[in-house]
Amino acid sequence: MRGRWLFAAIFACVVTAFTSAPLTPNSALARTELPITEIRWFNYSPEDSWQPIQFIVPDRHTAKSVGRRKLRLYDVHIAKMFEISHFLCDRDRASEGYTWSYQTENGNIEMGRFKISCNLARSIATAYGLGKPESTVIRRSFNLKNGRPSFALEKYSIPTFNIAKNRVVQWRNFVQKFTPIPDNPGANQANSRFPASNIFRQIKGKTRVPVFLPSRLPLSDIQQLDFDVQAGSHGYIVGMYLGKGCRAGACYFGTIEAQRNEPFSPPSRLPQDTYRSVELAGGFRGIYFNNCGAYCTAFVEWQRLGVLYRVTRKNARQQEVVQIANSALQAGQR
Repeated sequence: MRGRWLFAAIFACVVTAFTSAPLTPNSALARTELPITEIRWFNYSPEDSWQPIQFIVPDRHTAKSVGRRKLRLYDVHIAKMFEISHFLCDRDRASEGYTWSYQTENGNIEMGRFKISCNLARSIATAYGLGKPESTVIRRSFNLKNGRPSFALEKYSIPTFNIAKNRVVQWRNFVQKFTPIPDNPGANQANSRFPASNIFRQIKGKTRVPVFLPSRLPLSDIQQLDFDVQAGSHGYIVGMYLGKGCRAGACYFGTIEAQRNEPFSPPSRLPQDTYRSVELAGGFRGIYFNNCGAYCTAFVEWQRLGVLYRVTRKNARQQEVVQIANSALQAGQR
């Protein structure tokens, strides 16, 4: 069974968890220390006028107030994105701006994508003024001279904005109007019923591990999938493929797996990978990692009673594989 454990030798990247330093009394972020899971700048093509940055925080409830000035965590996070954009724009005068992916609960919840142009960042900096610089760690992903991908954890001293006293209400009003980029209609609405009863019948009696299967998949049409179910005394694997009878890599969609006495997959230092702790349904702690080669594979793993459970999906977002894992946990043991 272990020999068929898909991608077991593929490991993901170093856990990164950053917390900003204590902040200046007059800055937007002075109300609290700002816990940040990761700020990841994709600088693979420096000549691109717009570059993507991920802003990932551990908080789930961003509407709660922080400090004494009635700023919400959401307001503080947006301010941080503007401060970093302003700093990077001043370093690179050819840049037009940055596209931010804002994610909470260590990446489980997508808050939206925001475009911050250099012109807007400079205007905001002029309107509020700059305070004392703050040490901020950014994971920059880039290509070496030979074209191979690499990354570096870079610490920058980034000035904060002076959002204090009567400017707090002004900032909150600005943030309220600064809305995310609209997604494609129906992009997050795909949801199909998973044939759990049929799959369970093919596993039942063949394994001694508790079986957890999702009730639903984030897929618009479940009829596209062909299932390859294998089970042994110490575990099972449900392979999912796009196209009847196709088992080639191009048809691979994902897996739902269980294996007794299997440890969590450890991190690696591959520059394009991601590895972080996540919270799953029922309070289970899990590991999310994303491995990229010819294509990317997203994984979620968790353990229960000595059994390692894993969900994988090809070219998926963290939210999608977490959704599958949560569906399996919420459905309960089959």
